[in-house]
Amino acid sequence: MVKGFIVFILFAVSAMSDDVNKAIISFLGTQEYKINQKFIDRIFADKDSYLDSNKNPNLYLISQTLKKNGLLKLSFNAPMELEVGFSISANPNAFISSLYDILQSMGYYYFLVKQSVLEGGKFKFILTMNTEYAIDPVLLQGKLLDYGYVVSNVERLSVSQWLYDVKMINLKIPKSLTLRLNNELKSANIQGEYWYNISGGEKLSIMSSNGVMWYPKIVFFDKDLKILEIITSEKLTRTIDVEVPRNTAFIKISDTYLPISIKNGLAVVLN
Repeated sequence: MVKGFIVFILFAVSAMSDDVNKAIISFLGTQEYKINQKFIDRIFADKDSYLDSNKNPNLYLISQTLKKNGLLKLSFNAPMELEVGFSISANPNAFISSLYDILQSMGYYYFLVKQSVLEGGKFKFILTMNTEYAIDPVLLQGKLLDYGYVVSNVERLSVSQWLYDVKMINLKIPKSLTLRLNNELKSANIQGEYWYNISGGEKLSIMSSNGVMWYPKIVFFDKDLKILEIITSEKLTRTIDVEVPRNTAFIKISDTYLPISIKNGLAVVLN
């Protein structure tokens, strides 16, 4: 009985070790892994420390370690087409919106959707861009975490072809400001687009700074970033009061025609 238990433990440890090695290969590719295997075995000697609470490989931590030790090669010899594929099973529209924000924050402004398909309950799409570097998986995973997503699997087909499986844990919008009941919040945004998050409230009072006239556009979203209601005004105004739809979690406020007209700021009160 004891012998069988020991065999089981050894098998489980070996399986976890194999899982970590597979994750390492997913970031480096098989050839690069073989070239650096002795070094990799040394820096990843404690495999248990690279597992998450569910005993799965911690992809974020593994990629951080690879990068820290100079093993994550992402540069090309010359500018070329980079293909990055993503797969997600829940709320693809919210993910695309988040991903576009993330890529732009990383300096990727010009990219095309090469392929988009719904397959087996998962939404899969491939982005392409001309660049000298592959997207840094460490930075990408960190940004995705900020938006409430986690990467569950990575596959590096080549230095210019990557596939990411992504799961939504708890959707967040880092650029959103928290509105608290009966507290006025003043803020300015050079683009004239204001995001807020709320956990209650029934009424929203909005006033432009310096008495600027504007055409309000207010969009209410639920926790999954699905649109609940859009309110627009065809009349120039300085202030507007609106009812907050039930289940609202996020609010975006801008000007219908020229968002930068309110770049100097808004004062918002949630009641």
